[in-house]
Amino acid sequence: MKMKQNEKKNRNRMLNYIFGTILLSSSFFPSCKKDANLSLNSTSAATNSSTVYNSASPATTGALHEQWTNLIGNDVVDIPLASTPNLTETISTLELPNSYTANLGDRIRAYITAPTTGKYTFWIAGDDAAQLWLSTDNTEGNAVQIAGFLSWTNFRQWNKFSSQQSAPIALVAGTKYFIEVLHKQGGGAGSVSVQWELPNGTYETPIASNRLTPYSATAAATTSTSSVYTPSNVISLSNVHDITISGKSIAGGSTPCIFLSNCYNIHITGNKLYNSTDVGIHLYKCYNVTVENNYFTNVSTGVYAEQTTAGGIVVNTNQFLNMVGPFPRGQFVQFNNVSGAGSSISNNKGEDILGQSNAEDAISLYQSNGTAASPIIINANWIRGGGPSSSGGGIMLGDNGGSYETASNNILVNPGEYGMAIAGGDHNSILNNSIFGSSQSFTNVGLYVNSINGYTETNSTVSGNSVLFFNSSNYENNCWLAPDNNKPTGWDTMNIWGAGTIGTSLLPTTIITSN
Repeated sequence: MKMKQNEKKNRNRMLNYIFGTILLSSSFFPSCKKDANLSLNSTSAATNSSTVYNSASPATTGALHEQWTNLIGNDVVDIPLASTPNLTETISTLELPNSYTANLGDRIRAYITAPTTGKYTFWIAGDDAAQLWLSTDNTEGNAVQIAGFLSWTNFRQWNKFSSQQSAPIALVAGTKYFIEVLHKQGGGAGSVSVQWELPNGTYETPIASNRLTPYSATAAATTSTSSVYTPSNVISLSNVHDITISGKSIAGGSTPCIFLSNCYNIHITGNKLYNSTDVGIHLYKCYNVTVENNYFTNVSTGVYAEQTTAGGIVVNTNQFLNMVGPFPRGQFVQFNNVSGAGSSISNNKGEDILGQSNAEDAISLYQSNGTAASPIIINANWIRGGGPSSSGGGIMLGDNGGSYETASNNILVNPGEYGMAIAGGDHNSILNNSIFGSSQSFTNVGLYVNSINGYTETNSTVSGNSVLFFNSSNYENNCWLAPDNNKPTGWDTMNIWGAGTIGTSLLPTTIITSN
């Protein structure tokens, strides 16, 4: 983490995410202690139950249900989604009623069709933990988490946690959207249910078969994620607001593909940004800018945001392939002095192929600050590949200070010299991530905390992480806490250092599907 003169280099399990207009934070998740006197609060009195179709013929309505048995744990990260389930069936609704079999993991997948155009709100309830994912189209790879909780609720209890409810989401009549439910049951009774509110105010509890088409792996494999772009010259804008930049293919050459200065309320979506010795998107003194569903390749850095004081920089559901640097660039996303509420780097997929890239940190936060109520969220990103830099790696928090940064639920496979780190700052957290690194000439440590350059690390949390990382000598070097450094909450007892069950299979063979 050496710094060039005049060059700045950047070094989330809470459930935090942004979808639509709502930012959910860790304060929505109380303890996992069950309260037998807690009342059941249901928006609807409907009593639909899930029905298993006859598996002799494929169902045309309903949802695909997969179940794994004998799984210890209460959290969805304990579900081995990459392995073969013990049960596969089609169910009629987005609901699994009370089961008294312990230690189960469930995944429900379907395509949901909106009956009318307008804004829909979703809720999820269950026992124990559950997550609800929805795509912007029928593509599984574009799904983002819209609701969920870490603890438990009673059957069809929709209002125990604020995070059970999604933001209002605009859907188009007749369009199919990929939807996914993840549910983990520990001990005792278990269930999971999903309802929605239609634009006319009608509730459907649970979402029924006439709205659903079962997910098909074959159909999903043949769904193209190619986009039709309109060729465009590079875009450079100053002092503009309330515009959308979409559907463009921009080769940057020696300049940023898109450069925005002092802009706000900007939506950048569905573009291909490529072939630039500069960055894909450069945001200077901008705020309330959403960058989503774009494809970046062969640029020095994907998204570089700097000097933001009003927050709202959202970089979600993009795909990045082969960042070419060189240092101090080489990131998928880099925040440099980005401060304020409402910023997120979530649900992105990034891959740097050794020999085709010149990667530094995949995601880096340099002197950037969220707020106590709204930390900068780095959640549910997939990161694969890194190196050969001797200083760059996966996700870096608190580089030269910074505060209220949370990296959770990310998966990193062979991300470079290190996996994740906190290099300073206050109230920064690394929660429920999975990190694997095989021995390469540049690998060092899986996760470390070190106050660097005099920027003291305070009030950090490192908890719920699973790490298996081998250094360049093929020695298992999972973690390092610098001498005399403040020990983060959870460091000694709440992580799995040397998680022997993880490996390259944490991520599927193909993660980049855009072109």
